Amino acid sequence: MSITEVTSHFWVARPPFFSSTLLLACDEGEGRVTTTLTLFDVDGVQVNEVEVEFPAGEVGIVELEPFSAALKMQGGVAHGHLAVSSPVGTRHLCRQSIGGSTAMMQDPIMIKGRESSFIPLIIGAQREHQVVLVNASPEAAQVLVRLFYANRAPEWTVNIPANASKLISLEQELLNTSEDTSWEKGALQAYMRVAVRQQATVSCHIIERIPGESPEQDAFRCLASW
Repeated sequence: MSITEVTSHFWVARPPFFSSTLLLACDEGEGRVTTTLTLFDVDGVQVNEVEVEFPAGEVGIVELEPFSAALKMQGGVAHGHLAVSSPVGTRHLCRQSIGGSTAMMQDPIMIKGRESSFIPLIIGAQREHQVVLVNASPEAAQVLVRLFYANRAPEWTVNIPANASKLISLEQELLNTSEDTSWEKGALQAYMRVAVRQQATVSCHIIERIPGESPEQDAFRCLASW
């Protein structure tokens, strides 16, 4: 990355379950601002790279569906890692539409080697969570995911290829591997800690689903790491 550029790393996904839109804003300078979008699939393979332009002082809006047709499916969702590079002074946001809900994701906080990040959440039989991990590094990442609830703290190791993204069901793929089932009996306050073993750089957020009486009434929200 050039010192005259700023780069953001977002998780993006395709319809029918998700819809991702990129928003760009630059208040500095005149003329047009050039932004490079580089898209990687769940294996970290680059599947697209495009340049977009928008006038300085205005908000550029990029619907990502036309550029993401080559993304692979994982966990029933076609998704990937989007790297966005713009001149310094440009702000990047990603709007995620999930069912009937919309979340505005700011430039994600990146977790580097020897650092950790916490995400509060509530676990229980009436909630489902998808853990989203994005490796923004050109080398593979080994991520430690630990969940603290009640007097328990199970931990899992997740391997993510370079530039790849990973979507994991907290309940089906992680919690179901432990012998404890107390979390199924009610709503428990919990905290997820995410740490990176190597010098890779990773971002994390959680998609929470609260089932409604029908799929159309399901409620979604995104829980960001800090």
